[in-house]
Amino acid sequence: MDLPTIKQSLADAGCGQKLSTEILSMYESGQYEDALRKMKLARCQAMCELHECSRKVDLLDYLIRRAEKEKISQ
Repeated sequence: MDLPTIKQSLADAGCGQKLSTEILSMYESGQYEDALRKMKLARCQAMCELHECSRKVDLLDYLIRRAEKEKISQ
């Protein structure tokens, strides 16, 4: 894969400039395993953020349903 594609993909995935530069440096210098490890760590972080957002959505859904139910009951 070419470096501009990797750089754009990392940016699209929300990786910061520092992390992107670090991964690109590793990849460019042939440290593929280290670059992959960093990308996998970034993926894990994104998954944690996804789960946190999912919990927030679930809570808001619960509050909305409860508020609607209480309003209907009045």
